[in-house]
Amino acid sequence: MTRSIAEPCPHPSQRPVLRRLADILPAPQPAPPEPPLPAPLPADPLAPVLVERLLRAAVEILCGRRPARQLSAVLRPDVLAHLLTLQEVAGHLKPQVRKVLARPQTPGVLEAVAVVALSTGVRALAARFEEHAGEGGRQWRCTALQLRLTAGDLAAPRDRRTHRP
Repeated sequence: MTRSIAEPCPHPSQRPVLRRLADILPAPQPAPPEPPLPAPLPADPLAPVLVERLLRAAVEILCGRRPARQLSAVLRPDVLAHLLTLQEVAGHLKPQVRKVLARPQTPGVLEAVAVVALSTGVRALAARFEEHAGEGGRQWRCTALQLRLTAGDLAAPRDRRTHRP
């Protein structure tokens, strides 16, 4: 004998009852209001232009087309020494600047990256600039400089015609 679906079941079912999560879980609480965005930092309008020129000059030092002493006033001594080490290691890779991007981090601090094309590929030259009191007032100074080279960059053969001892 077949029963209709509409007929009540004579004995209670032992199977669990499925319920919607919305019926079981508590109602969601409204999200707390987001804090307002901080006011934009007052930017020195000349800083990005200066940073771009300095990074382009640093790449020219890497190539050997510019003497390092020209940037000694705007590079810390340890950064200048690091740049000279990079010149010895990567100067033969013919670096060229493709693009420079600069962004203020806090008042008086600017971080920048130069996209540099080498003969072995494209790398990023990252730099940090800080504003400090100098002889002629406030000046920007490069406090960190970093260029990550790969093993392929270091193993690239040097052109013997342009190699200088």
